[in-house]
Amino acid sequence: MEAIDAIMILAVIAGPVLAVQAQKYVESIKEARNRKLRIFYTLMSTRATRLTQEHVAALNMIDIEFYGKNRFGKRNQSDGEKNITNAWKIYNDHLNNKKPDDRVEAWIDKGDELFTSLLYAMAQHLGYEFDEVQLKRDCYRPIAHGNIELEQHKLRQGLVDVLEGKKPLPMAITYLPPYHPIDSVQPVGSKPSAGQKSSKETNE
Repeated sequence: MEAIDAIMILAVIAGPVLAVQAQKYVESIKEARNRKLRIFYTLMSTRATRLTQEHVAALNMIDIEFYGKNRFGKRNQSDGEKNITNAWKIYNDHLNNKKPDDRVEAWIDKGDELFTSLLYAMAQHLGYEFDEVQLKRDCYRPIAHGNIELEQHKLRQGLVDVLEGKKPLPMAITYLPPYHPIDSVQPVGSKPSAGQKSSKETNE
């Protein structure tokens, strides 16, 4: 058998195998991108309601889906993935810092800024031409939703303060029953005193 014949036989055998492997590789890349897109879509659609379970779950998946690849035991991230995970790390650190009571608005504004930077990094990585102003402003949030979230937060915080003994539970007395001295109650079967009438006499 000549060398050319051996090469042809190997090509016939290896061709379908290589084609299948190439198809699997393409599908894995496509699926990885789809998972990243799902996170981005969820964060975009819930950016006006960030207390929802869907929003929190999407944030917690960033470290996994934008981790990069392990090659020869070493982590390999693209520049876009690095920008995203770094932006998430900074935003996460801000969220986990206790907000000061006297600077709540400043804390919220800083969170908005960091979250917008995270969305911008994801948009750039996934091929969406959004600017940071557009990501921050172009979303619809009904005023009622904001009021509901604020009221729920106040209720939870107030309940925690009461349970922890930081605040008393306010109580107000609105009604007191009429006062009846104990001496005026006659034992069963006893005769009324000289100045008192029996119930029978009273009815008559």
